[in-house]
Amino acid sequence: MVAGVHRKMKLRILLVCLLSLSPAACKRKAALTSAPPAVSSTMDVDEQKSLNASLVELEAVLVAKAPFIHKKLAPLATNSQLTELRAGLGGARVQSLELWYQWHNGCSGRITNVLPLGRMLSISESLQDRNMIQNVPFVDQKRRNALKILDDGAGDGFFVDVASPSPRVFYHMLEDPFPRDYGTLPEFVQFIVQVHAAGLASLNNHGMVNFDMAGYAKLETKHFAKLRDKS
Repeated sequence: MVAGVHRKMKLRILLVCLLSLSPAACKRKAALTSAPPAVSSTMDVDEQKSLNASLVELEAVLVAKAPFIHKKLAPLATNSQLTELRAGLGGARVQSLELWYQWHNGCSGRITNVLPLGRMLSISESLQDRNMIQNVPFVDQKRRNALKILDDGAGDGFFVDVASPSPRVFYHMLEDPFPRDYGTLPEFVQFIVQVHAAGLASLNNHGMVNFDMAGYAKLETKHFAKLRDKS
């Protein structure tokens, strides 16, 4: 896992260096852009109950199966932090996203992943990332419109499509033009629950979270199949 991140970081550095030499990159530096406004989206009562129930289940599973992750999760977002989120999204209120941050607003550890290559970001970290990515050359519009909620340690990660009235979670790499869809936030939270209910996370001697990647790949394949069956 660590070696993979290092290789990914090397590729990222090479890519950024090459892009910074291009005429397009020079033009973009001359006119910095801000993040586009998001689209407000709400959940009905049943959807809210479902997501809240899944977050409660995830809390319990982490306490039981991965206390080393749970103890590093930050407190829930305050009203002022939710106001910061809405302001950062151009005044939009994305209800599912707000419920996510009202569970935990990021984490205290730099190497505390809730999924492989998925460290929880706080509202301020997510907004900072979204503003920064607007001025990176050749980033597709889907990523520019989105908000990162889990970071993989090398600049990529899991995003919520806040430009959609029905936001979904996807994993995006700058080097890969085909983001992977993980479903709605309630579906994504249930996937995280399954990963930890299976006991796939462990703590190594260096205080880093390791995952059973073979077991993770099986659950991921089942999750994708379930999403395809719904479509």
